[in-house]
Amino acid sequence: MTRTAKLSFYFILFIIFGLIGLWMPLLGDDLHWGTYFGSNYFPQGIFLKYDGRYLGDLLVITMTKVRPIAFLAYGTFMTTIVYLIQKIREQIKMPKSIGLVSASLATALILLTPKVIFKQILGWHAGFANYVPSLVFPLFMLYLVLKNYDNKDVHYYRTSTILIFFAAIAAQFFAEHITILNVFNSILVWLFLRKHFGNHFKKILNLILIGNFIGAFLMFINGAYLKILFGTDSYRSVKGSATADTMFNYMRTQFSMKHLLLLGVATLIFTVAVILYTLRIKNTKQKIANFSLLLSGFVVIAPFLVVSPFGSRCMFATYMFFIAIFAINFDLLLTAYERYILPIFMLIAIGLGIKTDAVAHNYGKTFNMQIQYSQYQNTVNRNTQYFLQYKDTNYIWLTAPIQDDGNFAELYVKDANRNKVPINYYDWTDAANKIKKNKYQTHDEYMKAFDKQILQKVKLIQAKENK
Repeated sequence: MTRTAKLSFYFILFIIFGLIGLWMPLLGDDLHWGTYFGSNYFPQGIFLKYDGRYLGDLLVITMTKVRPIAFLAYGTFMTTIVYLIQKIREQIKMPKSIGLVSASLATALILLTPKVIFKQILGWHAGFANYVPSLVFPLFMLYLVLKNYDNKDVHYYRTSTILIFFAAIAAQFFAEHITILNVFNSILVWLFLRKHFGNHFKKILNLILIGNFIGAFLMFINGAYLKILFGTDSYRSVKGSATADTMFNYMRTQFSMKHLLLLGVATLIFTVAVILYTLRIKNTKQKIANFSLLLSGFVVIAPFLVVSPFGSRCMFATYMFFIAIFAINFDLLLTAYERYILPIFMLIAIGLGIKTDAVAHNYGKTFNMQIQYSQYQNTVNRNTQYFLQYKDTNYIWLTAPIQDDGNFAELYVKDANRNKVPINYYDWTDAANKIKKNKYQTHDEYMKAFDKQILQKVKLIQAKENK
């Protein structure tokens, strides 16, 4: 019964996150990854001088070209992260019953990720492909450390050993700051904790260390990083600039002083509270988990003190490590009340998931309609191109209004010299609703009727403005 309940919960999470990936629109460079740029990226050797995120780039290409893969990727990686957080908690102390409090709370907090981060992670396929899968290995590494700590009897078969070694290499091809973190963590564990492991895991640890170094080497020998190092890259730098490129400049220009002060105070309070609380607890594995996650949260973002450009997506790893600390310790503190709080958190997590899926579905419908309407307008002889706006941009990374989005125009607008007129979300959805009940033999007839409604809307709007 317990196993079935757990499988059911994780299956629901897989579906929830998968649908976000399936329905979220392609934005920014997603559109190029999914078309000619992605098609030529590996065959023409572009990857040799672009970056060392080989697996992340491959993932975004496949996600944007084959949308069901986006469903599988979002569902698999997000569910795996939640699963690992729960497994770390269980290595500290086994729950009295079904568990899943840590998993449920972590899920809820992921779905409540601040909008500024959410839109560049779950609301942008290119952001997801690099910044989410990369988090799996640091959490997996912590899980392995806790599982093997002072446990000399753990045995690893050859197949498992080989898979872990190749995972240590593959984990380095997603995001540079996580690549550095993986090397940092493997060195730290090897230096300070290896005496607490049995012979089998010491071999595993050595292979992880070697694998992380091999992967980091293969990533950073990419031609792009030589250009960055010598300051000849037009986009990236290790010196930063005064134009909001590095972390401090970004934070200073993107947020008010009030918000920065609140963020700084909240981070300080959280850090001090975790340190003081962890020093008081007696469970050694809990101490390791807390300090490891807290340290990782700061180490992973430290490179952006000098590396640019910095975006809100770069804060996701730190946010997730802090989420893991909170979820795991909250769960352990209230373990006696698990049977009462678990249903509440599960319902909250699933409810938030359904709500987020609905938001993603709405964005996806708008995106599909934008493409269809633009393609129809390409067949019409007139001087104006109408662009359908999103309901909002709270959860998607729209770098420019749809009418000014060069990536979208390059792919779906035939005549770039036309006047560009945005159509408010509520206006165009009202136009679509007016013809919804009518039956049309072809899609072209439907688009003609829709276009007629849009033109009527434009006339009404112009009449009101001229009064």
